[in-house]
Amino acid sequence: MQVKTKTTKKAFTIVELLTVMSIIIILISLLVPALRRVQQFARQVRQNAQFHSIAVGLDLFHNDTGDYPPSNWGDNADDSYCGAMKLAEAMVGQDLLGFHPDSVFRRDRTNGNPGEYLYINSNVPYPYNALYPSYAQNTMARKKQYVDLDQANATKMSAIYSDFGDFTNDANDIYVLTDVFEQRMPDGDGDRHGMPILYYKANTAGNINPNQENDYPYDANSATDGRRIYLYEDNDELIQLGVPFDSALDIHPMDSTNTATGMGPLENFYWQINNDNIELFDGRPYKADTYILLSAGEDGLYGTRDDIYNFQKR
Repeated sequence: MQVKTKTTKKAFTIVELLTVMSIIIILISLLVPALRRVQQFARQVRQNAQFHSIAVGLDLFHNDTGDYPPSNWGDNADDSYCGAMKLAEAMVGQDLLGFHPDSVFRRDRTNGNPGEYLYINSNVPYPYNALYPSYAQNTMARKKQYVDLDQANATKMSAIYSDFGDFTNDANDIYVLTDVFEQRMPDGDGDRHGMPILYYKANTAGNINPNQENDYPYDANSATDGRRIYLYEDNDELIQLGVPFDSALDIHPMDSTNTATGMGPLENFYWQINNDNIELFDGRPYKADTYILLSAGEDGLYGTRDDIYNFQKR
């Protein structure tokens, strides 16, 4: 006679399951921030790579023209046309077909004479939009894009901002180069875009970086007029357009109208670009002989700690 032995099935107890689940939750809580830091670092690497491409393009531009593009806030018609927009024109052209060597960096895309368009203006009806002196001659004179369009991230202002204030000129679409930190732009076209890369050309004859000066805000009639190495005003009108991806944030910390700290660009631009490595010159900025590029970084806000410049701080 065969005797049947009773067998018992082994299983996890509730306590064991809860312990395992707790360990998994702890591991996930440790892993998620680490993955986010890896993603942030990867985007920073991409941003530095884009800056490098633009730097190569600016050096080529300098070799061809003998100077870097201007960055002053307006053009010779006193239209608002800031550093970020002049950078885009120099690197890829106002119509993305390349820079025209006869350009005087005018927002209206002309050489200063009415109707003589150096760049295609899709908002002006044909034949008034005919390129000067002719399409064939115009395009042959163009310099090839100094930055590959894939690296440039050239984006129309109207895709980022629904209202771009004083930069609007007969509904022209003005290009800027945008960074790699894409945000959804509900005020623009609703798609994801980076924020404009700000460009500041150095005044190599200057000797003041106002982080330690008492001439803020800028006074054109002051004794320091013309002595600043960099002018925050070069892009201030663009910064004053606000934060297009978040209606709850209506102002950038670097906005000159920001009264939250009473400092604005003095604290959030000039102090950021101050080069502490050069101790012989108080207030000496980085890149004092060339230019500064600025990305708003992960948070999309100009004037915060995650801003990325084309230099490395110690």
